[in-house]
Amino acid sequence: MTEKKSQKRKGFDYLFFVKLIEKILGSIRKLLTPKLLGFFSKWLTILGHYSLLIASILALLIGIIGAIRLESFMFFLTALVFSILVLVIQYIADKFSHAGEILIKNNPTSLSSTAFLDSLGLLAMIGGIAALLVNLYFAIKSPSLNALLTGVGLFVFLEFIALIALNPRLTTTNIVKETTAGEEAIGILTFFIKKIMKLVPILFGLGVIIGTVMLLVSSFNLFSNERMLFAPAKIEWSYSFIAFSGLLPLLSYILFVLYYLVIDIIRAILSLPRKIDNLRK
Repeated sequence: MTEKKSQKRKGFDYLFFVKLIEKILGSIRKLLTPKLLGFFSKWLTILGHYSLLIASILALLIGIIGAIRLESFMFFLTALVFSILVLVIQYIADKFSHAGEILIKNNPTSLSSTAFLDSLGLLAMIGGIAALLVNLYFAIKSPSLNALLTGVGLFVFLEFIALIALNPRLTTTNIVKETTAGEEAIGILTFFIKKIMKLVPILFGLGVIIGTVMLLVSSFNLFSNERMLFAPAKIEWSYSFIAFSGLLPLLSYILFVLYYLVIDIIRAILSLPRKIDNLRK
């Protein structure tokens, strides 16, 4: 009895921090729920679409003002093309808004345990907190608003990664003990692309909102004689940022399909020995 008690005592001491982290992860898992991700995905997508409409109208106004201030018809033409293009991008974004969810649902994968996902979730949480604290330090020392925004952005992004990792069902990742090494590798590889697909609505919304704000701020340079020469470059950069963010649903869809094509080829190669053995039998 004394030996068993001492072994238990030793085992408890050895795994004390492991059990503590498990309890912390359990508590955090209750906070970082799929409903939280769904809430942000829904509202940021809606706000993203509103921002695209605002960007389209804003671009026309900037084009007219810029054409007068800079005496450039090309500046107005660029703004007009962008204004129309944004509406096309909104149509594409809406059509592909649910494509990612369908692809994830139709392509389930397996892992033998939650060890990899739990570890990734823990590292993402720690990384997010570290990024926030480091950038907060530089924001206070500089002072710099960009450092603060960068820190907050990285924190939110990494916490969402932790949320997805701690909720495997979001990426249709099934925990199956009989998983082979090849299936385990495929499960890990596909998790990363599925994670990106789950974050696309959030990245789409945030990207378009930030880009529209950048466009508005850049337009103020047109009213300053000193900064007017730099205005076109900043405004065109805002155009590019909005367009890229708006096309994220389409780009992520194409990336997912191509990525899974490679995965299916790998899966087919891995299944060849088993098929050859079945033919021999």
